[in-house]
Amino acid sequence: MPQHLVGNEALVRVQQRVREHSPARGAYSELYTRAAAAFDGISVCYPGEPEQIVMTTYDYLGLVGDPAVNERAKKAIDVHGVGGHGTAVASASLRLHRELERRLAEFVGHEDAVTFPSGYQTNSTVIPVLAGRGDWVLSDELNHASIIDGCRLAQSRGAHVQRYRHNDVTHLRELLAQAPADRTTLVVSDSVFSADGDLMPLPDIIEACREHGALLYVDEAHGLGVLGRGGRGIHEHFGLTPDPTTLIMSPLSKAVASTGGFVAAPRSLTELLRIAAPGCVFSAALPATAIAAATAALDVIESDEGIRRRDLLRRNIAHFIDRAGAAGLLSAPAQEHHSGVVPVFIGDDQRALRIAANCRDHGVMVVPFVFPAAASGKARLRVNVTARHTPEIVDLAIDVIAAACHDTP
Repeated sequence: MPQHLVGNEALVRVQQRVREHSPARGAYSELYTRAAAAFDGISVCYPGEPEQIVMTTYDYLGLVGDPAVNERAKKAIDVHGVGGHGTAVASASLRLHRELERRLAEFVGHEDAVTFPSGYQTNSTVIPVLAGRGDWVLSDELNHASIIDGCRLAQSRGAHVQRYRHNDVTHLRELLAQAPADRTTLVVSDSVFSADGDLMPLPDIIEACREHGALLYVDEAHGLGVLGRGGRGIHEHFGLTPDPTTLIMSPLSKAVASTGGFVAAPRSLTELLRIAAPGCVFSAALPATAIAAATAALDVIESDEGIRRRDLLRRNIAHFIDRAGAAGLLSAPAQEHHSGVVPVFIGDDQRALRIAANCRDHGVMVVPFVFPAAASGKARLRVNVTARHTPEIVDLAIDVIAAACHDTP
């Protein structure tokens, strides 16, 4: 067989393999190819299409495009340029990096922090460094894909990885009791679960970890900047202070309105992560623009203005819950909800895709979560409420979603 045909057959097989494993197929791939002409956090415009209200953004506090954040990033460009000079461990660490890491550590209540190029890379490269051969990793079954990949890599290096039932502390305790006392046990959980917006039962999990001498690793992706009066995350929400055995991770791409990720921990550990975690050692450091933007966003989050925006966010969340409950969109009666993630359960994958398309046709952008992003038969629309939304925007979005659910077979 000619060599070029052999190569083509190999490429076809690889494409099929990628297609089988892609979590971004169907509606996701269609959305990805529709490049927006404008996106201001409230509305989005696609060429040749009517403007749509955005109910999908992670910009919970409305800091993307904030003048103070923009200005700080522009000044960083003037001083440092738009790129970097290499990896953080080689040549690209700036005082800006160290200052942001110090600020992040103080903000979440830890001794030190280390930044990474992305939140996904933080989880996928830090977890396998923390747990190796013979160690145990216990992970909530609904944790984010970046945690799952980090656990898989830890498992490939000899760690024992097991999932516990979602937020089931009794099941977690059963697994903790089985873990060997002479090895490290790492419990990993999202603080706010990205598909449903529910919170981890932090006090109970901390108690279980302390009883069994386990470390706790908390992903604050949807909690940092949002939970607690000061926006310090799930510990503040429950009135707790992190201790050295609880590591806190978060991306900087959601409420912090920049890019990158970090882990906060005792300095003795962060100093090791800087030279051991592949995300630090083998990836280019965050550019100065991202660091400056994140620092400026943190200034707002910690200020009275940050409190005002969180109060507005909570009012918008409560309004969405009340109106969505009245419209029959919630699977349970309207109740207190603390995060900006609100699911509208649909069930059937294909129907969820059709409903989302119907919403877009009528001016509301929502994201369908279907298999494999959601369990088969448990599709939902994932709505993100932000401080930029108004009661009028929320009402219009709910009217469109409710009509689409009613009219779509």
